[in-house]
Amino acid sequence: MRSLNANPFLFSQVIAYGVLTLLLAFLLCTCDRAAETTPTTLVGNVRYDESSQVLSVDVAIDPVNSGFPSLYGSAMPAFPAAGAGHFRGRRTLPFTSPIKLTVPCTTSPCLLDIAFTPPFADSIPAIINKKQSVRFAAGNIGLLATENLVAFFEPDNRAAPRRILLQGPTSTGRLSLPKEALSDIPEGKYQVYLVKQQLQKDSLSTLQSSIQTEYFTRMVPVEIKE
Repeated sequence: MRSLNANPFLFSQVIAYGVLTLLLAFLLCTCDRAAETTPTTLVGNVRYDESSQVLSVDVAIDPVNSGFPSLYGSAMPAFPAAGAGHFRGRRTLPFTSPIKLTVPCTTSPCLLDIAFTPPFADSIPAIINKKQSVRFAAGNIGLLATENLVAFFEPDNRAAPRRILLQGPTSTGRLSLPKEALSDIPEGKYQVYLVKQQLQKDSLSTLQSSIQTEYFTRMVPVEIKE
């Protein structure tokens, strides 16, 4: 058998074939990279008010693609006052979890299930001694590390409200208002409600989201005594 060196024409054909193969591989690789898409970014706030049963959703989407996000299948109108890519939706309904949100991503709609567990204010004592810590049930489960609970005390005389922040994680749904925090609240009658907050982040190939959830309980009457 003759070697390639002995046949210059055959040798040149092999070299040309090798160069063509490398060129095709380079082109295919370049096409694959060009097909890659930048994920859609969503920043939003989801708020539910137990007293009014109003669910409020505000989102900012980038890039702004054709179409609208939808809340439980209903399109959310644009909110141009907040800038391009902002949308706002409102629904009056009993609370259910997860909240169903659809986002117009680059290639196809992205589905988001926003789940959170509501607190309740029913167990807050009607009379609180500010010189003693008070413990009460505020949820069926404890707070996660990404959650916190804020107790708001709104005076009946319409003075400035007071707030106490309780941060997760906690092992149970029973929470404590320390007497050190209660000491700054004047004696009197208040309307008290709880706000549970959580920051939920997710990163997928098509969507990167950061959503703040808030659940506002109904108000309960409380009297602070000393």
